[in-house]
Amino acid sequence: MKYFDNIIIAALASLCLLTLATSCGKFLDEAPTSEQPKEYIFEDYLRANRYLSLLYYYMSPDWTGSGKFGGNYGMMESATDMAEYSAEYGVPNTSFNIGNWKNSNAKTETEIWFACYRQIRRAWMFLENADLFINGPEGRKPMMKGEAHFMLAYYYFELLKRYGGVPLVKETMNLESDYMIPRSSVEEIGEFIIDELDTAQKLLPDAWDSEDFGRATKAWCMALRSRTTLYLASPLNNPSNDQAKWTRAIEAAKECIDYCESTGLHKLSTDWQNIFMRYTPDLISEIIVFRRVSLYNFNFNSKIINYEQASPGDDFWGNGSNGPSQNLVDRFPVIVFDADSNAVSTEPFSWSNPEHVANMYLNRDPRFYYTVLYNDRMWIKRAIGTWRDGAAYGPDRDPKNQLYTKTGYYLRKFWPRECKDKNNPGSSRIFGFYIRLTEMYFNYAEAMNEVYGPDGKGTYGMSAVEAINKTRARLIYPDSETIANNSSDPFYYVKVERDENPDLPVLPKGLPGMPAGMTKDQAREQIRNERVIEFAFEDQYFYDLLRWREGETHIGGTVYGVDVVKVGENFNYVRTQVEDRTFDPGRMYRYPIPQSEVYKLGIEQNPGW
Repeated sequence: MKYFDNIIIAALASLCLLTLATSCGKFLDEAPTSEQPKEYIFEDYLRANRYLSLLYYYMSPDWTGSGKFGGNYGMMESATDMAEYSAEYGVPNTSFNIGNWKNSNAKTETEIWFACYRQIRRAWMFLENADLFINGPEGRKPMMKGEAHFMLAYYYFELLKRYGGVPLVKETMNLESDYMIPRSSVEEIGEFIIDELDTAQKLLPDAWDSEDFGRATKAWCMALRSRTTLYLASPLNNPSNDQAKWTRAIEAAKECIDYCESTGLHKLSTDWQNIFMRYTPDLISEIIVFRRVSLYNFNFNSKIINYEQASPGDDFWGNGSNGPSQNLVDRFPVIVFDADSNAVSTEPFSWSNPEHVANMYLNRDPRFYYTVLYNDRMWIKRAIGTWRDGAAYGPDRDPKNQLYTKTGYYLRKFWPRECKDKNNPGSSRIFGFYIRLTEMYFNYAEAMNEVYGPDGKGTYGMSAVEAINKTRARLIYPDSETIANNSSDPFYYVKVERDENPDLPVLPKGLPGMPAGMTKDQAREQIRNERVIEFAFEDQYFYDLLRWREGETHIGGTVYGVDVVKVGENFNYVRTQVEDRTFDPGRMYRYPIPQSEVYKLGIEQNPGW
């Protein structure tokens, strides 16, 4: 692990030298002005390896750090009905939410075009010159080529999910090259991605030695193939609902699931909370593809909590600008218990159900408690207070301060309890990732339902409902009395959580499964809802809404919060409107291609832009 860290750090240190061969300009400015720098880079294994390793460093931003939505720690979920970004310095997100995606301040996300094509060029440069170096560890060169092929697939997928069909560059461009490359279709780009993943999978290992942990593997290829085939089968890219595309998505997801089960390299975690904190990715086997930047990627960054999550209220002193919405909170189902306190089923939360409203935060899906901080919930030092009482406000509510939540909620999911405040991050660690094994079950379930319905198995041995229920069954939360009072017990942090938050339900057998006997439409709705709450704030929801063609409702539409009114020692909860959003279906299902590229390359702009 340390060796790979040093490689990336050395690569960054020598970036100024390498830019002689990879211009920091735009797509048309990428050609090298001389062959000498190229020969210098690739005559030596270490320099070639550093060049390759920068493909990892420049992988697209994920949900951690200075996010894509506004560049000021705004998450893409705040561009949807999942959250509201409150900080006024987030000019880009304001533009995004009113439909002005071409605002110059919004380019962090909408102009990722240039970043992807720079790295596509880097990957081709490596593949075309990898045979120049003759030193290096035995057998390493084919694996390095596999990494480059994977990265070609990765960066083209990042383009595909935003822009649709794009120019397909299959070589390093130079000054004599013809840059007037037409846009390929979505299908052509998809096939190219899958072909590159097939090539990479043959060359890459099952796992790396510890010194190279974090490089692409066979599982990475299978996971990205699953995501790619699902996108190609989804309504945005499959308007005729071609069943063969859904079948291909089934098979890609099943291949990854079967591989992970047979090798044991990746497993579903029964400690859901700790997927997102405390350990490095090598200790969380559920994570398949993660963002490895450098040694420092594994160190907890208190700025993430400061700017993305923490309440500005006394004790926490953060700028928690990504406030989960009531829209999201309403998605978490309510658990139904029998007379013996056994969880037997779940039901949707409803504002029309007086019992639900009177017990807003009781008996909810356990993922709710690890995702959202809500009024009167104890957290680290004190109870969260987002209430109002006449002219008085709780410590976590201030309508005159831009840094306080506008929705009545704060984000908990990536906030380790060890981080007491922005100046006291403690010993916890946090890192970013792209794909975890759970997604493969959701990809499988979504595709299976479209072909075989919720309960059919075809020849695959597992129905859509069974796949979702497998992920629900691992949400085990025993009674605290059965848990030892020390960290050696695998459920120790369940006890810690419940000692602080008695709302956490007792689920010794996991969360009850989805029922059999649903219609395909009912199952589709439930599978999608389950995906939303499972991957909340993991940088999937926005793109899922695009591929599902649900942008009008959940990127546009109304964002709701909760008005908490304190009456004596009690609280009344009222659903309240926070903001109306804009989504134009005639143009916003694809990103605008940077206009300079449209002019230079002579390609067609996406409709409406």
